[in-house]
Amino acid sequence: MKLKHYDIFYIIGLALTTIFMILELIFQFISLNFTFLIFFWTMKLLSGFGLIITVANGILWILNRFTEKFSKKHVQLLVIFQVIVPGILTGYAIYTIISSLPPVTPLTGLDYWVDLLLFLYGILSLIISLYIFPLIREEFQEAVEQGLFTRIKRGGKKAGRKLKKRYFNWRGKYAKVQIQDQMSLGEVLEIWRNQFAVYLLIPIAIGSLIFTPVAFICIIFWLKIFVFDKGEPKLYERIALIASMVWIAAIVSLSYAFDLVFYTSIKPLFWTIQIFNLVGILISSAIFIYQFIKLKGITIKKIREEIKDRKAADTKEAETSNTT
Repeated sequence: MKLKHYDIFYIIGLALTTIFMILELIFQFISLNFTFLIFFWTMKLLSGFGLIITVANGILWILNRFTEKFSKKHVQLLVIFQVIVPGILTGYAIYTIISSLPPVTPLTGLDYWVDLLLFLYGILSLIISLYIFPLIREEFQEAVEQGLFTRIKRGGKKAGRKLKKRYFNWRGKYAKVQIQDQMSLGEVLEIWRNQFAVYLLIPIAIGSLIFTPVAFICIIFWLKIFVFDKGEPKLYERIALIASMVWIAAIVSLSYAFDLVFYTSIKPLFWTIQIFNLVGILISSAIFIYQFIKLKGITIKKIREEIKDRKAADTKEAETSNTT
């Protein structure tokens, strides 16, 4: 498809899907409210992923803030806490699934407002950080196209951080050693989440199928990146996708806050959303722990050698005790 033909196709497609949406909302000849649940599943998956990134960034902030005050023991305790947190979040996610199973007691008072604010923050922060800001900065496509320059740049950062770790370790600056690891962990998690954001445009489109122009924009944007291979998205395409994400965020937020039909129609199955939150936490935790082990240089061979050395030391100590 030539670029000129693509532009014509895009405009016509957008016009036809808009007309279809207006007719559907007026006559309601198709019931597509259930597909909206798929959108919530997608957002909760990304939200669960974002929790682990938040933890990693939080630890990085603490280390930067108290670099000079932290001893080696303090850093070790912080690292242990960081490794335990994914397990705590996993347990809490399982609890939310169980507690969300019907029949559910409606929230009132302070509990209602806390739940509402957390929900709105989760949806809006995800839409803004994953879609709106990257599209404005023209960084969205970079999540897919990791070219040679990007890999060289990342490799340079990795080598630089290794040198810094050795230097800070030699100087006894253990907090600064961990800062280098935190930066690497955060960077890897961000790359994975950004890639998920691109790949999950199709589920978002399906979830927004009742708003056919939004679905059309998401699908075509995804196809242009992965199938059409037409280079950088044009300005009008980025503006259209930004507008779509703003519209989705507004509809989701208003539906949840005021019990609009888009939410009430899927309310009995809303507990399934927490399952995807758990899946997001588990995926990001697995990536986090794997990268953490790599950064610390922990291998199965080293673990076996350490166990063997400890057993040998224990045996020698027992023999010495028996001799005396």
